[in-house]
Parts: sequence; structure tokens; C-alpha cells
Amino acid sequence: MIETVSTYDLKVGMYVAELDRPWLGTPFWFQGFLVESDDQISDLQACCRSVRVDRLLSLGAQYRRAPHEPDPIRVARNPSEDALAFLAISRQLRSGKPLKRKLAVPPPVDQDGRSRLDAELEYVAPIADEVIGAFEFLLESLKSRGRYEVDRIDSLIGEMAQSVGRNPDALLWLSHLRQRDVPTYDHALSVSVHLMVFGRFLSLQEGHVKAMGVAGLLQDVGKLQLDPATLAKIEPLTEAEIAHVRMHVHHSLSLLGEHGNLPAPVRTIIAQHHERIDGSGYPLGLHDNRLDIASQASGIVDSYCAMIARRPYRDPLSPQGALERIRQARGGAFADSLVDQFLQCIGLYPVGTLVELNSGEVAVVIQQHRVRRLQPKVLVLLGPDKSLERYPRSIDLLLSPAQPSGEDYRIVQALPPGSHGLDPRDFFLD
Repeated sequence: MIETVSTYDLKVGMYVAELDRPWLGTPFWFQGFLVESDDQISDLQACCRSVRVDRLLSLGAQYRRAPHEPDPIRVARNPSEDALAFLAISRQLRSGKPLKRKLAVPPPVDQDGRSRLDAELEYVAPIADEVIGAFEFLLESLKSRGRYEVDRIDSLIGEMAQSVGRNPDALLWLSHLRQRDVPTYDHALSVSVHLMVFGRFLSLQEGHVKAMGVAGLLQDVGKLQLDPATLAKIEPLTEAEIAHVRMHVHHSLSLLGEHGNLPAPVRTIIAQHHERIDGSGYPLGLHDNRLDIASQASGIVDSYCAMIARRPYRDPLSPQGALERIRQARGGAFADSLVDQFLQCIGLYPVGTLVELNSGEVAVVIQQHRVRRLQPKVLVLLGPDKSLERYPRSIDLLLSPAQPSGEDYRIVQALPPGSHGLDPRDFFLD
């Protein structure tokens, strides 16, 4: 139930879904958040006359639902059924075998506008496989200077952008499970997915979100013309080698320039994804308002995805470590308001993060909640004694589930990748 409410009628516990003005330029990081203090109400009154309140996501006395409507938050599915459905599709994805489309139409969404995670995974995974297949063909065509088509990629990315609108966590999780340990493909898919999720979070139009996804996939194709030994070098690069690597932006534009149908927004993002608002970027040293928002977002996402990926010369950073690096660049290389938005979009516990619960169990985050990003849905992988769970179960922390002791489950800390010798993807191999 969504209704328009004057900011002077706002109450603590209401969930603000929309403002009567763009989110950028307001004090609010989340695009959709729970009102938790009178100070937030005062801030809303200072910048808005009215807001759209989602009663179904509101809490306490502010919660409402239409008569006879099921409650998507408070009525939980059977946990074992939920975990089994998620495990079944995740194991298919982790097998590495190409999946064929089985569903003719997208999965339905609930009153919150979200599709079920396992259903969305089953629908979008074959589309992502087709994207990677089309991307592989494009790279081979570029190597041989043969003909290639971007239109197919553009169409498929459009379908993925629609999937992000239904359930962004599905593609984020898929990008973890579909990693091949081949940096060219893994980074391209990761950047494409994260850029679309961020674009959607910024409430950009679907066409802009699709352009960001296409650009994220293609922006590094110019590395085909770089020296592979330089890209794989473990020692620090020389100034000449740095200049050589930076030429990949020029090479990307040159190679893709042969395709006249490449949309202008895609070309702009590719050209500017290494530029920075303080002028420290390359190749042109652009700054401030000479960079559009999609290009600035691409720079943030590209940096984040690079930091959480394994490289020949370093181990990956944890998502929390990478987010801290991004935060440190706030107001310098990256616009402070856009960094704030990205931190809220990704959340403290991004999908795929290992976490330790107060029960001593270790779990992996599989889904975020718009209402409470510190209370995600997790899949338990290790027991309190750190022994393997042969039959992992899901726990939705938003529902305040209780341990056998009666205490509610909560996250104690995020764990670095590889903690306890654990790769969550290994649980989906059987």
C-alpha cells in the first residue's frame, strides 16, 4: 500500500519510497528508507512538500496492508523449502554448464515489486550466459578484425536491466557463481551487473541503466591490444608501462568505433570511466561538470569491482575494505554525494559476503532488504563449531528469527574472503 503523505504528517516508522524531487542533492543516501528519528522528518520537511510512503514496508503502528493481501515480509516461506529452491538453481549455475531458457515470461513480483530470488535466478541466468557468449564472439571478432554485432549484446543487456528492476540481488549473486577465474570475462560481467544495479538505485531511466550495462561489459575491450605480459606483471609498473596500459581507453573506442550503431551514451561512459572529478584521471584529465553522472558512476563501480577481484599481483580486498577505499576518495576522485549513494546501494554486507552470526555460525549473504540493509537474508554454511553444514539453511534476519536460546540472530562481523578456508561457491558444486 503506497500513499502520498505531507512531510508534516510523517511519523517515525514510516517507509519513504519516493520523494517529490530527485534523490540526488538531498541528505538521504538510501533511495527508499525507514524514518527512524525526528531529525530525519525535519530534513524531509526542509527539502520536500510530500513523499510517497509504502505502508507495507513501514513498521509498528505505521504498518498497513490491504484486506486479504498476503504480507511478503511478515509471512515467511518455509525456510527449508526456500533454501532448497535456492540451492537447486545455484548448483546449476555453479556447474558452469550453459543454461537454456525455460521460462517464457519473467517471474511475477510481489507487492514490494520484487520477484523471488530463486525464480529470478532461473529466469536471468540463461540470458547472462547468452551475454557472455555474445561477448566472447565479439572479442574473437575484434582480434581477427572481422565483423561483429553490438545489437545482440544491447538487446540482451536490456533484458538484464529489467531483471535488475525486479530483483537486483539475483544478478549480483549470479556474478559470483558464474566466475570463471578469467579476469577478462569476470570483470566485464561484474562491472556490467554492478553498474546496472547502481543505475537502478539512482532511479535512472531504464534506457540509461541499459547503456551503463553495455558500457560496463565493453569498456575494457581495448586491452586486447595491450601486452599480456604487462597486464600480468606482479612487480610495480614503470611509467612507460602505465602509459601503455592507459592506452586501452583509446583502443576500446577505436575498435568499437567501427560499429556505427554504438549508442552515444555508451561511447561516453567508455571514454570517461577512468576520468575523475578532481582532474586526476585519464586520458583527458576531465573534471567536475564535464563528467556525466553515468561516467562518474562507472568510475566508482569499476574501481570497486577491480578491488574485490583477485589479480596476479595481489589478493582481493573484502567488500568492506573496497568500500572503505571508495569512501576515502569521497570529495576527491569521486563526488561525495555519489559515493554516499554507492555505499548505501551496496550496503555494509554486499551479496556474497561471508558473515559470522552471534550463534557462532558462518553464513553468506544472499539477499538484501530495502528496509534494513543490516539485516539481510543469509545462507548458513558452517555450524557454531565451524563444521560444515551438509544441508545449509536460509535465515532472514529481517524476520528476527530466534536461536534455540531465545536470542535473536544477528550479524557480529563480516569475514574476509577465504575465512575458515571457505569459498561459498564450493557449496554449490554437488
